[in-house]
Amino acid sequence: VMLDPETANPYLDLSQDHKVVQCRDGIPNLPDTSRSFMTNLSILGSQGFTSGRHCWEVEIGKEDAWAVGVALESVPRKDFLSLVSSGKIWALQLDQDGQYRVVHVCRILLALREKLQRIRVHLDYEAGRVTFYNARNMSQILQFETIFTERVFPYFWALSGEIRLC
Repeated sequence: VMLDPETANPYLDLSQDHKVVQCRDGIPNLPDTSRSFMTNLSILGSQGFTSGRHCWEVEIGKEDAWAVGVALESVPRKDFLSLVSSGKIWALQLDQDGQYRVVHVCRILLALREKLQRIRVHLDYEAGRVTFYNARNMSQILQFETIFTERVFPYFWALSGEIRLC
């Protein structure tokens, strides 16, 4: 999995190999495209899926605010309020208050005993499952079940710190 610069919010910086994303200070560095997120510090993976099983791992900082998961191709990219409530994102989030949350339609608190540093996201398109694992010990954190009706992309939100694709 690699990051798609055309979907990046203008305040996100990407590494040259498109494997690391972080929020930047100062003037935005990317033009507004029809595919870019404008009111949310989000970016999609470069490859979307309409079948099969796929997985990827990310490293995140202990104190950073981030979210990782999947989003439908039609996820709203210009309106902040409808991003989560649209029901087109399935994600695990660490918010600014250090609380883990389930993100889909609304944000629900998730009690985890251990600070996550590396997460594996597993997508099974036909089964309609998105599963999150603590990659350190492969314990399951969370699983969503749904019916996918369109292309699904890896989704990332980077408010602070960096998200590194492994």
